[in-house]
Amino acid sequence: MDRKPVRTPKNEQQQVTLQDYIRVFYRGRWIISISFVVILLSTAFYTFTAPKVYRASGKIIVESKGTMERAIFNLNYLGNQSTLITNQVEILRSRFLAQRLVQKLEASAFRDSLKIFQPADDGTFMDYQDQIEWISKHLEVSPKKDTDVIEISFDAGSPYEAAKICNLLMETYREIVREFNQSDYRQLRQFLEKQLQRKSEELKESEEVLKEYQEREKLVSLDESTSELITRLAESQAQLEQALVEMDAYQEQKKSLERQLEERKRNLAANLTVAATPLLEELQKEYARLAAEKVTYETLLSQDRIDPGEYRLQLESLTNRMEALRKRLQEEAQNIASSDMVQDPLLVAQNLTIKILELETNIKGLQAKIAALQDVVNSYERQLAYLPKQALELARLKRQVEVDQRTYMLMTEKLEETKITEAGQNENIRILDRPEMPELPIKPKKKLNLLLGAILGLGLGIGLTFLREYFDDSIKHPDELERMGFSILATIPEISPKEVVEKARRKTEELDETFEAAQIIPRLITHFDPKSPISEAYRTFRTNLYFKNHRKEKHVILVTSSAPKEGKSTTVVNLAITLAQLGSKTVIVDTDLRRPVIHSIFNLKKEVGVTNYLVAKAGLDDIIKPSFIDNLFIITSGPLPPNPSELLGSDEMKQFIAEVKEQFDVVLFDSPPVIAVTDSALLSTMVDGVVLVIKAHQTHREAVRRAKMLLENVEANIFGCLLNSVKIEKSYGSYFYYYYYHYYQYYGHDLKRRKLFKS
Repeated sequence: MDRKPVRTPKNEQQQVTLQDYIRVFYRGRWIISISFVVILLSTAFYTFTAPKVYRASGKIIVESKGTMERAIFNLNYLGNQSTLITNQVEILRSRFLAQRLVQKLEASAFRDSLKIFQPADDGTFMDYQDQIEWISKHLEVSPKKDTDVIEISFDAGSPYEAAKICNLLMETYREIVREFNQSDYRQLRQFLEKQLQRKSEELKESEEVLKEYQEREKLVSLDESTSELITRLAESQAQLEQALVEMDAYQEQKKSLERQLEERKRNLAANLTVAATPLLEELQKEYARLAAEKVTYETLLSQDRIDPGEYRLQLESLTNRMEALRKRLQEEAQNIASSDMVQDPLLVAQNLTIKILELETNIKGLQAKIAALQDVVNSYERQLAYLPKQALELARLKRQVEVDQRTYMLMTEKLEETKITEAGQNENIRILDRPEMPELPIKPKKKLNLLLGAILGLGLGIGLTFLREYFDDSIKHPDELERMGFSILATIPEISPKEVVEKARRKTEELDETFEAAQIIPRLITHFDPKSPISEAYRTFRTNLYFKNHRKEKHVILVTSSAPKEGKSTTVVNLAITLAQLGSKTVIVDTDLRRPVIHSIFNLKKEVGVTNYLVAKAGLDDIIKPSFIDNLFIITSGPLPPNPSELLGSDEMKQFIAEVKEQFDVVLFDSPPVIAVTDSALLSTMVDGVVLVIKAHQTHREAVRRAKMLLENVEANIFGCLLNSVKIEKSYGSYFYYYYYHYYQYYGHDLKRRKLFKS
């Protein structure tokens, strides 16, 4: 016999096409539909039963002109406006503001209408901490980019509650910021008031002492040179007093800032010196040296001891260099404040750190200035020491009075400036838009929720479909078999036993009810329902098989499967019926010597069959049995032997095939599954070709590959495969079965109409 084994491609390509995706979606359409409906209904139920949430919003603007950068002694604000806005946002989100707001809500006239003071479903009330957390949870603060505007929103269960709480929150915030801005200046004002009161008493006392001395010693004035020396000494002494007051003010302000910073990060103030970089220390030393040099030049100019034209340029240069150093100190302080060493969770601490570092710089500069002025004062005092005793005492008293007057005037001026600055802090927070009662709720968002539910439902359904497809390794479509190198002989739709039996009984009234119709009739569908699409599919199978073996006048074909329960016996029977209907003398040989079923389909006895012939206990004519179908004969299995493989592979089997082939046009062998036993592989070497039956949605790809390999190993001629039990409702693109069905229904109806017309 000619062998044309089909070889498996070396690189079996499993390219996924759009058609494959459509088939997956079609097979999983119920999963997708159920998932979509369940998720959408669940989302709709949640959306329409969830409590409504209303949002009231207002806007404030933060003005920088009234904040701490307008410090009393030319203290520049080093933070930029974005840091200022960030600080305000942190204040709005702070627990301190929430606590103050809860206290104000407790005392408000609309307290009983607020949810936080109402009992829950179980009758319990929120405690103080829960109320604070509730406020923080429902508050939203959104700074507007590239502006000084902050939007404040509050969510509540009713429009009235949202608007009332948001309005009171903005007023509370405004009050807190006013307190923060005024706190430093209040402490500075109180310090200056105490110093001014003490200086006023000292001035009165020094004036009284001078007056008493002049009256007692009968001295009214000093000579011109002594008066000029006292004036210069008084000026230097006043500058010294001014520097001391400024340094005390800076130190007082520094203590205040350190106390604020301590609340945010403990022990940071004590480590600021360690946090300073070497560059910052060098810059501070250089700044102090320039400050002392400047004081020296100013003193020499005031004494007319140097050329004003030449040294005024030196003073301008010193002033410019000090200004440049100040800017570098500001940058370095900003870097230190932004570093991890002094980083605070709230950005307010960063601003405080910058101010403290700048105050350190100013204090060091003042210390150098005080030391230089002290040297100048000491030099003047040494000159006064050469005056006579009476004149020296009078000069000392006049100097004290003049110094006290100048210091008193300076402190009075600075106190007024502080009061003005403190009053100006009230206006740096302004309300642009006050919250109004919202008309519509922001939650639940019905359209968005339903859209998301639909998308989630579809996504979940598609995901489950692909997950099922991933774990389902069965053959579902002929394309999969073609990729594996098989020729598709036919695709047989799934047989509905109930429908076939009903049709058969309608056509054959004499059908025996006791005959096992429910099991037998569906296997003989080409006989009982020859016009069905399934019967037409078997006829297509017959035609394709003839073309595969067109060189042979006699056909010897083996039908097998990879595993049990795949429909090979049904396939053999219906193929034989279609061949017999065509007029070919056909015989079915049941060579499944382990679990034979052909005899039961035709209601025959199996006792005399193939095995009787192989063991020489019966002749060929003795084992051939006619069936109730014309041109179709049956050879049953006979008694089941203990050694089926040896019998099927014997020379007697070859002789049997030769004799049967002489008497019949077509010989069909029904054999066991090829993977389970070697019977089919042995027989495949003795026949013209092999047909492999594969059951859709059941046979695994690996089983098909294994069966193909076993047949190829013995060089069997594989005609192709038949995909059996295809579920039309699960197979996208299988509409042609319905076309067959309707076409033949119409064809039959047309024949009946013609007969009626002729009669």
